[in-house]
Formats: sequence, C-alpha cells, structure tokens
Amino acid sequence: MILTFGLLFACTQTGSIELGGPKDGRPPVSDTDLGGDDSGGDDSGGGDSDSADDTSPPEDTSPPEDTEPPEDTEPQRGEPDYSVWIGTRELSYDGCEATLTEKGTLIESDWEYYEYLGYYCEDCKLWYQVEVSPSSACGLSVATSTYRGLVLSADSADVYFMGSDFRSGGLLASGGKFDGYTISYAYETSGVTLTGLVEFPELK
Repeated sequence: MILTFGLLFACTQTGSIELGGPKDGRPPVSDTDLGGDDSGGDDSGGGDSDSADDTSPPEDTSPPEDTEPPEDTEPQRGEPDYSVWIGTRELSYDGCEATLTEKGTLIESDWEYYEYLGYYCEDCKLWYQVEVSPSSACGLSVATSTYRGLVLSADSADVYFMGSDFRSGGLLASGGKFDGYTISYAYETSGVTLTGLVEFPELK
C-alpha cells in the first residue's frame, strides 16, 4: 500500500513540472508565428514562386517626345525681278507734301545711247528709263521722264540719275538701305526734301 502511493506521487510530480518545458528540446511558440509550422520542419521551399519580387523595369507610360523640327511658317519669297522699277518719292517743300509715282524698265546694253550712262556712273550695272507722275507738285514742276542708275551691295544702294536731255546727271543719293527686294533712300535739292522707295517684284 505504501509502495503504490509513492509511485503515484512521483508520476504526478514529473508531469506537473516538465510538461511543455525547455527540457523537451522545443522552444515555446511565440504569438507572432501565426500560420507557421511548429513541428520544426524546414518551410524554405514551400513558398509560391509567383510571389518572387518582379525585377523587370517599369513600363514607360510617358508620351513620346516630338522630335520633328517646328514648321517654318515664314513664306518663302521668290527671286526679285530687277528688270522693272516700281517706286515712289515723298516730296516735302515749304510745308507742302506730295507723292510722286515712278515706273521704269531696265535698259539693255544694246540701247543706242547706252554709252552716255557711263559718263555719270561707271559702276552702275543697272540703269532704268523711268516715267514720273504727276508733272507738278507743291507748286514745283516735275520731270516726267528720267534715267536712274544703281550700285548695289549686300545691304546698301547708291542711286544715280541722268536727265532726259543727257546733259545732266550724277549721284542722287548714297547709302540707301537695300534688302534684296526694296531700296529706301533720301536726298535734298534746292530746299526740297525727297524720300524714295523702290520695290522689285518677285519673278513670275
């Protein structure tokens, strides 16, 4: 009877002290291991391969850059036609102002009086026979027929003249502005101020 009671006490004492303790070789499960395998097995190969990080570069969704050059909206001009003279002169005299209109044509080198032009301007490569209107302005008479010569450079022009009687001529205005299509110039004579403009049309 005494031996049986001793065995029961020993069993009860062992179970109440060592159950779940560190001596069984297994640490206690933490509350952060939810869903884990507490059997101690290796779960390193049990993951889904689809959950691996995507290391491919992100797709570029930005709009493509416009590499085309901007359109040139400036209209392209044709070659100037130096065979015609289209001009005006603004006349100012004693408080009066008037506009003179000029139209002319290029003189060819086979003109019978072409050598006279060289007396008044040896460097003029262009000479024009010009008709002027009206015949009077601000109480002054206006020569309605005259000759005009030009010496052109990159951005300037000198204007020469020869009278219709071939007896007078020379430099009319120097240092006029020239852009390839227009000439602007000015001069004074006998108290009269004149501002001229010549426009060459585009070749057709």
